[in-house]
Amino acid sequence: MSDIALVATLVIAFLVLISRPVRASRIWSATVTPLASIIGSGFLVSVPLLASAVGIWAVAAVAGLTALAYLIGGAIRYNIRFGEPIFDKAAAGHPIESIETLSRFALIGAYFISVAYYLVLLGAFGMKLLGRDDPLLVKGIATALILSICAVGATKGLQGVERAEKFTVSANLAAIAALLVTLAIFCLDLPSGYGWAGDPQTPQRFDWETLRFLMGLLIIVQGFETSRFMGDMYDAGTRIAAMRNAQLLSSAVYLVFFVLMIPLYPYFTSSADVAGVIDVIGRVSPWLPYIVTAGAIASQFSASVADSIGASELVSGTSRKHIDPKHAYLLIGAISVFVIWATDVVSIVALASRAFALYYGLQCTVAAMIARHRGARRKVAWFSFLAALAYFIAVFGIPAAG
Repeated sequence: MSDIALVATLVIAFLVLISRPVRASRIWSATVTPLASIIGSGFLVSVPLLASAVGIWAVAAVAGLTALAYLIGGAIRYNIRFGEPIFDKAAAGHPIESIETLSRFALIGAYFISVAYYLVLLGAFGMKLLGRDDPLLVKGIATALILSICAVGATKGLQGVERAEKFTVSANLAAIAALLVTLAIFCLDLPSGYGWAGDPQTPQRFDWETLRFLMGLLIIVQGFETSRFMGDMYDAGTRIAAMRNAQLLSSAVYLVFFVLMIPLYPYFTSSADVAGVIDVIGRVSPWLPYIVTAGAIASQFSASVADSIGASELVSGTSRKHIDPKHAYLLIGAISVFVIWATDVVSIVALASRAFALYYGLQCTVAAMIARHRGARRKVAWFSFLAALAYFIAVFGIPAAG
């Protein structure tokens, strides 16, 4: 029964998502980009990392991470509504414009790291499905993909590849829908040996190192900020609504996923195995690893292309067109390859989290400055608090291995 439900959900969800009415919906088109970025960023790696580290408390941990991301998203939504008119008119050297520009430099660095992150995960999931555990081969695959993407971007541009994003995103979302339905059926009638208590033989403790590790996982809910840079396609109100919708929907998906996975938590034994979810969901259905991996690979590739395009445009725009977007791909490729070979996959997760935390901190600082400009004292205090929290994460977040 579960296998029939899996296939039926996969097919129906995919057909609905690629249907003409859905693709023609303006609000859905605006929502799908940040939604895909959030879910693609860490949906599958989040459970192995959190379940092996904090056990049954993983549900509370992911609830905290998604809540924090939503609050930070509120600062960026504030900047879209009240900051963009100031950015457009501000003279060079204006304090608000200066911090905004600085935040863009931070985001460029975050994108460089995230491209490496996405493609290393792509390689890790592919190797896991083949039953191989070879970190060097994973790095080699990621390097080859980065060089190929950047070569195409530098010579022909990536817009043609980007047009396939709606289909890859739809495939990944359909795979996730099928995963959740299959897990729900599994949980309704748990086989002997599975339960809702987590792993009682592995006592969990919360200390300073655990907190630092959780801070190093901010990347798993990153992606909502993409709405900030879709101003050429959508007005401010549409982008604000799209970001809010994407964050609320992705938060619900994360929480449901983490709750349904509780009976499987004891089988996550190593936080270093970020693709470990592939082995574990095979206990629910032999088809799930293949469907979920296919969706994940499509998602990671699409996200890496999107971030490469975003980084190249940011480099060009921030340099005031002194660097052509096509030439920026050479820099993206060089730095991303360096990140891959200088770190391991778990360290890349923490490094990307810290890079995005820095960007979020600067955006919250911009929001506080705009609030002060508008005389909103309470918002000044609130955004300043969020900025301090984001900077704290940028400094103290660590990988799972400590």
